[in-house]
Amino acid sequence: MQSHYETFQPDQAKAYLESHTEGEFTLLDVREDWEYEEFRIPGATHIPLSELGDRVKEIAKDKPVLAYCRAGGRSAAAASLLKGQDYPVVYNIMGGVDAWQGGSAVGPATAGLAAIPADASIEDIIAVACRMEVNLGKFYEAQAEQAEDSETAATLKKLAGFEDKHKNWLLIIYRQLTGQELDGTFLTDSLADGDQPLEGGLTAEEFMELNQPWLDEPVSVVETGMMFETQALDLYMRYANKVEDKESRDLLQKLAQEEKAHLKALGTLLKRIGG
Repeated sequence: MQSHYETFQPDQAKAYLESHTEGEFTLLDVREDWEYEEFRIPGATHIPLSELGDRVKEIAKDKPVLAYCRAGGRSAAAASLLKGQDYPVVYNIMGGVDAWQGGSAVGPATAGLAAIPADASIEDIIAVACRMEVNLGKFYEAQAEQAEDSETAATLKKLAGFEDKHKNWLLIIYRQLTGQELDGTFLTDSLADGDQPLEGGLTAEEFMELNQPWLDEPVSVVETGMMFETQALDLYMRYANKVEDKESRDLLQKLAQEEKAHLKALGTLLKRIGG
């Protein structure tokens, strides 16, 4: 999607914090509780990404928001969600805590996230969301096969099953809105240049190949899942009230609630494998 949030390198963020007084901005830490307890940037407000959908109203809209996480991925997703909820000024601190402390963090801070034009129709949004659910399901299935312990594998497989259910709901909504079936090739094929509802037109397989070094760590796999779940939540929260058909609107609202539950499940998994 077109997120329109800004980015800060760590040195830029530090300069910003030094030149502004407390109360002029919100420094938002979207990591999990155990990460926050180990280290935090002084003055940060703590709302885990897994809870942000339910707690977004706790963040003031009349101040700039600077979001950070471990390596920049989860905070990029949080920044997109905040922009989708009409927060006017949002920054993502690139590299997160790892870079803040002097490391050289790498990771898919935005790669593969949907790039949806501002003038996209509701039908286009549903089609993109459907493709996104297909790709997320494939991502979970592939990572479940590589998981080193059975509990992690079971969680990822369960999430993959939910994404398949979501895809089917979205196909129903698309049919209700257009009177047509969504072209199945759109859900699985790479996209041509100039027609890119996913950034770069990435399929799940292409995303995993491009970011394989980042995905070698279980924590990074979960973080990536949280990025995409948050993107889905953002879509459903923003567009549920724009659909005139009540049945479709109710399904989108139900999808949003399920994405919140998925984020909480991933947050629990992240604590287990990383805490």
